[in-house]
Order: sequence, then C-alpha cells, then structure tokens
Amino acid sequence: MIRRITSGLLFSALLSCVCIAPAQAPLRLETVATGLARPVLITAPPGDLERLFVVGQAGRVSIIRNGAVLPTPFLDLSATVGCCGEMGVLGLAFHPNFATNRHCYVFHTTWPPHAYVRRFTVQAGNPDVVDPASAVTILDTPLVYGNHNGGMLAFGRDGYLYVSLGDGGALPGQQDPMNYAQRTDNLLGKILRLDVDNPSPPRNYGIPPSNPFAGPGAPLDEIWAYGLRNPWRFSFDRLTGDCYIADVGGINEEIDFEPFGAPGGRNYGWSCMAGTFCNNLPVCVCNAPALTMPLHEYSSLQPAGAVIGGYVYRGVAMPSWRGAYFYADYMLNKVWALRHNGTAVTQVIDVTPQLVPPAPFTLTLISAFGEDAFGELYITVLGGQVYRIAPVTPALAGLVPYGSGTPGCSGAHSLSADSSPVLGNPTFRLRTTNAPGPGIGLTAFADQADVNGTDPGLGFLAHVQITSPSLLLLLATSDSAGVSTFTFPIPTSMSLSGLQLCAQSLWLWPPAVCTPSAQGWSSSPGLQITLLP
Repeated sequence: MIRRITSGLLFSALLSCVCIAPAQAPLRLETVATGLARPVLITAPPGDLERLFVVGQAGRVSIIRNGAVLPTPFLDLSATVGCCGEMGVLGLAFHPNFATNRHCYVFHTTWPPHAYVRRFTVQAGNPDVVDPASAVTILDTPLVYGNHNGGMLAFGRDGYLYVSLGDGGALPGQQDPMNYAQRTDNLLGKILRLDVDNPSPPRNYGIPPSNPFAGPGAPLDEIWAYGLRNPWRFSFDRLTGDCYIADVGGINEEIDFEPFGAPGGRNYGWSCMAGTFCNNLPVCVCNAPALTMPLHEYSSLQPAGAVIGGYVYRGVAMPSWRGAYFYADYMLNKVWALRHNGTAVTQVIDVTPQLVPPAPFTLTLISAFGEDAFGELYITVLGGQVYRIAPVTPALAGLVPYGSGTPGCSGAHSLSADSSPVLGNPTFRLRTTNAPGPGIGLTAFADQADVNGTDPGLGFLAHVQITSPSLLLLLATSDSAGVSTFTFPIPTSMSLSGLQLCAQSLWLWPPAVCTPSAQGWSSSPGLQITLLP
C-alpha cells in the first residue's frame, strides 16, 4: 500500500460577480464507522446520496448506509488478492453511468506481484451486492517487488478511466533500479488513461484518440503521465476537473497538479528527481524544461513521510473551505489543506490540531481520504475507523434575507435554506413555514430584488422584481403542518459562480380557512441567493 521502503441546470447565468470566501471555520472529526478491516478508500456512485463504499485492503468492500455497516459486503475478493503491506484491493471507481449500466472498476493485486483492473456488475435485483460472476479483466500487468503499486482509479470529466501504477518498487537503498518510471515501454510509474466504453479487441479497453502517445510505435498508447514513484492517490476537482496527484517520494513528498484540458504527456521527473530534489541519477536531466515540477512538496528525510492525496473540498457543509485541497501524511500523522491560484500555492494550513477523533481513538496511520456524493470529505485509518470532516459549528453562506413580507392566517412566514447554495449541491432546499396546511402556492425567482416590497394588488408584498424578464414562478405545496420545501440541484458549472437569485414564496389561503387579505394571498420575506464556487 503506502509503506515507505526508502527512509526519510435550473437557471442560466444572469450575471457574474467576484465572491469572497468567508474566514475558514474550525473543523472537527465525526466518527462514521469503526471496526472495518484496513480501510483504504471511501467513495460513492454519482448521485447516490445514501451510501458510502469503503474499500478494505484485505479484499472486502463494505457499504455504510444510515451510519451502519451492512453485514453483507458489496464485494469480497479476500480469497483472491495478495495482502498486505502495499498490496491488496487498492482502488474502486464507479462508472459515470453506474445508475444504468451498474459497472464498477476495482484495482487489486495478487501474489506473486501482479496488478489487475477488473470490471464488475452489480446484481440486477440487489444494488448492494456485486455479481461475482460478472468479473471482466480490463488490464493486468506484472509488478516487481510488491511495493510502490499505486492503485488509484478515477473517472475524469472526460469520461475516461485513469489508473495509477507505481514504479514497481525496490529493495532498501534502491531507487527504481529498472528505470520503469522514465521508460515509456512499460506501464509502471505512470498514470494511464483508458476508454472502457469502446474496447479495441483483444484489449477490453480502447485508447482515447487524444492520449498524448496514441498512434503507431512507442511510447505505449495507454500512458497519460509518467515519471512517478508511487502515486498512491490522485483525484479530480469535481467542479473544475483539475487533477491532483500525490506521489509518495523517496526524499520529498510531492503534490503534482494538472489543469483540466491539459494535453497529457507530462514527465514528473522520478527517479532523477524527487520533487525539486536532484537525485543525480543518469536517467534524465535534473530541472530540464521537459520535466514538470510539483505544485507543492515537503521534505520527508527527518522523519520519513508518505503523502496521502485527498480531494479539493466541494461539499455543502463547510462553505468556507470550498476550493481547499486536503492531504495528509501516513507516517507523520498530519493533515493539511492548501490553496493555490493556478500557478503557485497561496496558503497551507495544518489542520491536524482540529481533527481530533472522539475518544478512545487517535488519528494515526491515515490511509486515505474519501468523498461522498454531496462532496463531503472523509478520512480512513488502517486501524479500522472512518471519520467525516465536519465544521465545529454548522454555518451557511451565500444567503441574505431581506424585507418582511405579509403574514398569513398562521402568522408570519419564514424563508430559509437548509444548506449553502454552492455549485454542485445536489439537493439545495428552500423551506417556508406558516403556510396553509396543506395548501398550494408559488415560489418566485428573479435576478433582481425588490428590497422595499411592492404591493401588486394581490394582498402580498413582492420581494422579487416582478417586472424582471427572468421572473420564474413555480408551483409549491405545503404539508399539514404548514411547512413547504422546494428542492432543486445546483449544476456543477463554473459559469454559474456568482449568479444571484432572489427568491420569495407566495401563498393562497382557502376561504374556508381564512382570508388574510382581500385576494387571499400572503408572502414570505425575500432571500437573496448567491451561488458559491
């Protein structure tokens, strides 16, 4: 796994603005599950808001639903894989169209050292269990020493499957003795990019035509990036599509960055370089223009370290942390968050003191991060615990109430949101109270606010600009308690960042209940909503 060998779309964009993130709120850890066997990854299928999938290095993939680990594993390869050290089941990725094709992809190793990427299909009648007979080998390649195996799988925004493979490892004191990372006649020390939807027999995958080395002759067509030692974890920013690669180093621990839309083919320098440190090995020229330097690095010589790549936070619970990349170190038991402006790191925050697990546990042997379908972040430790990173005090951002509205027969209305209006929020929800119960009304949206409120002659004050060409009126209903919820997903699109919407709820009261105004209408205050990146 990661053991060190070397020491050491509902609306269109109506306007744009620059949004300033609030001060970063204090964090804490929430225990999600304990007693799992060597968890090394957490993930969820696209749009699956109820389940978490926990990859166990020894072979079992478990499901957590409603805070409980299901007794039957999603997948059990414990009789097949070689474990442990740096071997075992190391990666899991769900197809972007998992909801319809039920395909997931697993990276695992066997002994003698060999790496496999296999596709499995979930049972048609039981979405919580894989059909064991559905296994299809997508890729297999021999390993060398059993360490530096990589093992991450992830689908990019382009729909292709990316696979990380380490350099094959070495004996103590050696640094990629076969020079696999710099050689392009093999798959080791690379990130691969495969088209699993359009196989090219006899291979069970195709080569994307935009791969940097696609075409006749060497280098191998599968290669997307090379010059990597042990890219244990990489991830894609779910908002921007940018790729972050955490490469466990021989001397420096490094985080590499590749912006979305880059053409691939980058050489990250191992083994002649470890980050910006020159190893003085003749396999390439240190600091050559053809080499790509890391976005960030830190020394691991004293004491030894092993970087654990995480994710750019794009969840809804911690709006002040949106855009921060979280990563950790397995040996140092530390967690950081960094921000950058595309060319340089602008902030690195040691968040370890904030992330104290509930007793009796301690945050040691951090093995991986994870993301759920909401974009919330998780941490796993080899001891068997799964934690969620959460704010100490829940907070909302991007929401400004205005005006007072006109009361209904049950009193004044309130209009609020359950979560921040961040891009990619799959269930942004507006809530109104004191509506007729049950009853019907309208939810109004516009790009301009009527702060003072205009009486349109229907017995309510309009807090959205009813003359706006973008005015949108949508049906709303309330329950018997007079509570109405209106839910819609916010698209994941940077073009919507800074979009401002003004919302208001309007209610028509049945005459049998009461008539709050001559026309029987009441209204809530207004709520200005700014979509946050």
